[in-house]
Amino acid sequence: MTRTDTHKPSLLDPAEYVFVTAFYQGDSPWIARAYRPEMEEYEQALEEFSVFEGNHAAKGTCDHCGAAFAHGVLFYHTVSTELVHIGHICASNTVGLPDKAAAARKRAEKQAEEMKEREERRERNQGWRDENADLVTWLESLTGEIHSFLQDMKNDLAKWGKLTDRQAAAVEKWRAREIEFQAKKAERERKQAERGEIEPLAEGRYALAGEVLSVKFQDGYYGEQVKMLVELGDGNRVWGTVPRAILPAFDIDALKGRTVKLTATVKRSDKDEHFGYFSRPSGASVTK
Repeated sequence: MTRTDTHKPSLLDPAEYVFVTAFYQGDSPWIARAYRPEMEEYEQALEEFSVFEGNHAAKGTCDHCGAAFAHGVLFYHTVSTELVHIGHICASNTVGLPDKAAAARKRAEKQAEEMKEREERRERNQGWRDENADLVTWLESLTGEIHSFLQDMKNDLAKWGKLTDRQAAAVEKWRAREIEFQAKKAERERKQAERGEIEPLAEGRYALAGEVLSVKFQDGYYGEQVKMLVELGDGNRVWGTVPRAILPAFDIDALKGRTVKLTATVKRSDKDEHFGYFSRPSGASVTK
């Protein structure tokens, strides 16, 4: 059938065509993924304007020349107010291939090759990934603003499909610290929630017993002293100087996790009724 429509190459006027976006209809899943931004624009245009009922609507070929194509350009025809689908080669020979369409194809083909190589490396290193499944799952699950080291490791894992032994060991240490931190955080939150049900920290001088949560050196009026944070049996916490009688000779961290007993004067914090300070300790002892 002889064509008489205005989109026939011998009849068209290039000035009547306005570039909308590039699109892809080939069989490469890699290129299709790389064209995703353009395809979103393509789908939006189809919802807003009518489409020329020509070659592409009938058989997916070029609305100008009728040839099959993979990389296409979507134009808006200002006279008919319809969208026209044109292949890259035909666009170059008739309307003119827009720079944005050419750039989109070049970028998509490069990204597709990178994605393909990345996936192939991932498949080759699947054994390593299976052996380090917990590490891989944890690292890939990190989102948002994360430490630059972890971001670099995540990027390397995505690019190469695996990490070196040294990288994996470093990430595993980081993961272990994070798991421990989250566990302690959850426990603190649980205890914090329970504190609403306990009595405020009592003031005065009395016998105390509880678990040492932390120990550290702190500069004071009398020079450097060793302080400890103790969680009492009822959930309240107190902070004060470690009595000399139970101060370890070398490693102060040896006190952490131990149960201490002593008599001291307690003063409650003005900001937290479940936290206070102890002073003038006596009769201190420590148990496992």
